[in-house]
Amino acid sequence: MLLLETLGVKMSYLESIPSHLQLPVAVTCYWIRCSEPKVTLHQLKALLLMIVSGELHRITNDPGGSKMELFIAYNEFLKWKEKKLQNKDFDLDAAHSFCQWQCCLQMGLYLNQLLCTPLSEPDLSRLYNGTLVHRLYQELKSMPSVENLFSLSPKMTQLYQVLLNTVESTVSADFFQKTTKTKSESCKKKKVSNKKRKAIRRAVPETQHLCNVNRFASLGVDD
Repeated sequence: MLLLETLGVKMSYLESIPSHLQLPVAVTCYWIRCSEPKVTLHQLKALLLMIVSGELHRITNDPGGSKMELFIAYNEFLKWKEKKLQNKDFDLDAAHSFCQWQCCLQMGLYLNQLLCTPLSEPDLSRLYNGTLVHRLYQELKSMPSVENLFSLSPKMTQLYQVLLNTVESTVSADFFQKTTKTKSESCKKKKVSNKKRKAIRRAVPETQHLCNVNRFASLGVDD
């Protein structure tokens, strides 16, 4: 299939995934390979949890009927969303990375349509939520247990694991950004930043002195 060849994913890896999520997952694999800067594992997990939340919302709103466990899991998810976020810092790198994913998805949808939709198209209204994915990302960094957000629903937990395993088995770990830093690296960065601060402090008085010198004083005319 030309679409999957372009995205660098084999159909055999996507067979265990619901048909309407195969394209987003294939796009996610492409995004991880091509993203600059590299994607972190927390960003990937936040994205997949967001996709699972959209699936949970879709199923619980399906008039065809759902299991009670799904309603319970969805209510717990809503309670979690109502809680105040501990860390409200906005991560620009993560925002840039998620924007790249959206661009990849858009191009993937265009290519899929151009090739007469060899893959089913997802419901975009439930696929992406910027506020939610950023919150999931922030909380995963400080509270890894958020990864078990849908533990009350074995079906949603299984879906998340299938999505995660599919991506990790398709994309090499080398494509992910390494989040751990050695002590020597952090010490070097601190030394460099301290040197910069000292240089700025020394430069300010010199600049002020130059500003106080009027180079055109000799051109003044006495009354």
